[in-house]
Amino acid sequence: MGGHASAEGKPPAATRAAAGQGMATRRGAPVMTRLIGWLWWLLLPIRKHLAVANYRQAFPDRDPGELRRTVGEMVMAYVHLLLGRRAVVEGVELLSGGGIIVAGHGTNWDIALISVGEQVPLTIFVKPPSNRLAAWAIERWRRAAGVELLPPHGSMAAAYDALDRGRCVVFVQDQRHNKGIAVPFFGRPALTSPAMAAMIWRTRRPVFGTWQWCDRGRYRVRVERLPWPVPDDRDEAIVELTARSQRFYEDRIRTAPHGWLWLHDRWKNAPPHCEDPLGEDPRGDGASSTGAPAPPAD
Repeated sequence: MGGHASAEGKPPAATRAAAGQGMATRRGAPVMTRLIGWLWWLLLPIRKHLAVANYRQAFPDRDPGELRRTVGEMVMAYVHLLLGRRAVVEGVELLSGGGIIVAGHGTNWDIALISVGEQVPLTIFVKPPSNRLAAWAIERWRRAAGVELLPPHGSMAAAYDALDRGRCVVFVQDQRHNKGIAVPFFGRPALTSPAMAAMIWRTRRPVFGTWQWCDRGRYRVRVERLPWPVPDDRDEAIVELTARSQRFYEDRIRTAPHGWLWLHDRWKNAPPHCEDPLGEDPRGDGASSTGAPAPPAD
């Protein structure tokens, strides 16, 4: 798969040059990340006020300036994707038989999606970006990785078919769904799609969680099995499993708050109150909902 070593046991010059270039890119990434973050913060503050408000609600004791790193890492991840960078995926072998995946919008979301999609067949519901050039480029990257793209509405039959074909169906549950149900997310009601929970209840297929982060310039993804209990009653299962998806995100976001995209209006239009079907307060200790350690922060 790689280049053959020379007689002296050294990798060929092209391989050494590529490795050196990759190392240089990683070393320069923190500087570029900070620069991009400051440009957004001072000159192009798109959704800055919304992001700061969201961040302060969830983490009143933290500095909202950490959001500069959020935007910087997001932009640099697409630069690295363009340069061919990929993430190291831990636990990808768990997905070999297909199943249902809970995934979220970390700052290096597309690198994670494409890195997993190049190793196992993925099907995902997507809403293209409003920018036509960005939408074209991202769709091209995703399809080249073998990721099957479904429109966000009217595609559940195709998703069930994908599951029957042994593919992994990916649900990204950390964005607002205006026709969804209200469950707690960082202590506030958040409208969330019930479609993932309905599929879990109907099929009883394995459920996996994926999360991604950047570790000193290297992208990483962790896959884990989520042994969520499934109530027999459908309505109860829908609410409980949807709430578990939000607890999954919350536990991981708490380990590295800058690593999630706070720029979405996640809590808009939700009712002022909702019950916690899990009957627990958010722990806030960074523990995984499965008991496994959460990804480390940088």
